[in-house]
Amino acid sequence: MIQWKQINEFTEPDWEKVNAERHPPTLFWRGAKGAVFGHIRDGELFDHKWVYVCDSNKVTHFTEVEGPEKA
Repeated sequence: MIQWKQINEFTEPDWEKVNAERHPPTLFWRGAKGAVFGHIRDGELFDHKWVYVCDSNKVTHFTEVEGPEKA
């Protein structure tokens, strides 16, 4: 079961200090379009390949995604 958190609990990482490949990707929920997998950066939402998706203000919830090595 996915444990969703309200988007106002999300803290954007300091992208100058964190390499995006090492930062866990996040699953975001957009009410009108469903889930998108990626990162929020500078108020915009990008997927895991850094392709522009939508304004981050349309995102309502999020959950971090961890690989099996974290289990």
